[in-house]
Amino acid sequence: MTPPGPVRFVDLPPMLLAGLRRHHGFADAGATIAAQWADFRAAGEPPGAVPGVAYGVICGAGEGGFEYLSGMQVPDFTALPPGLGRMRVPAQHYAVFEHRGPVAGLQETWRQALEEWLPGSGYRSAERPDFERYDARFDPATGRGLVEVFVGVVGRGGSRSCNGG
Repeated sequence: MTPPGPVRFVDLPPMLLAGLRRHHGFADAGATIAAQWADFRAAGEPPGAVPGVAYGVICGAGEGGFEYLSGMQVPDFTALPPGLGRMRVPAQHYAVFEHRGPVAGLQETWRQALEEWLPGSGYRSAERPDFERYDARFDPATGRGLVEVFVGVVGRGGSRSCNGG
């Protein structure tokens, strides 16, 4: 059986993101990321944030876990308070996957994209931040709706970058 593939490919310009940045272990990521999002919503939008879209960015994955930023796009980092997480996401070519339904099942969409689709796709990971995009099609109150998963890809040949501000 062929694993589900991307719904489209897109080239995105660089983005500056601001929000909460934390490390998560793989085993408990579902619960700890949900708590991180609750903390992010309670803190309010970062100063100058582009309204209507939030991002969950995965970066720096290793054997023990990964770093995750729950945040929003900002025009620059100058108005951000100390301690607020910052991330520069470079311009990149992405394979875009859709996750529909409860956000609790999002890890399965990531697994299918990275472990099933990517190895046989003719692409390899760009080894740059991959992310989830939450817009008006997602309801944070219910944890349901459409979430887009963006996986940075390059032809078989990349560099790793998880830049802060």
